[in-house]
Amino acid sequence: MQLAKAQKFYDKLSIGISMLCIIHCLLFPSLLILFSSFLSLSFDGEIVHYFLLFLVAPISLLALSMGLKNHKNSLIFIFGLIGLINLIYALFASTSLFGLSGEILFTIIGSILIIGAHYSNYRLCVHIDCDCHE
Repeated sequence: MQLAKAQKFYDKLSIGISMLCIIHCLLFPSLLILFSSFLSLSFDGEIVHYFLLFLVAPISLLALSMGLKNHKNSLIFIFGLIGLINLIYALFASTSLFGLSGEILFTIIGSILIIGAHYSNYRLCVHIDCDCHE
């Protein structure tokens, strides 16, 4: 039962962090323009990318693994894994290959896949009326 409650927590946490990735990708350029006078005080933008990936990857893997164990739905796990691969690729692939737009696109696609996988785990629990997502 503890494993099921932990899955609920990690699914929600992974969804939240993945949403932060999307918000960061979509709003950060606008915020840079608005607050350009503070650029000299800001830290390296790549640190944010590494930090978010460092948070989302292990938490998502843990939650997706728990979901696979609890629900036996490998398709959800695979979609989440593809999402994580997209995030890793977006961070480590050369921007010269796809440019900044490609990096943003891979990050958004990866985040949406991760959010979808964790949400699907949640919906699966509700559908089969299990008690791991009360």
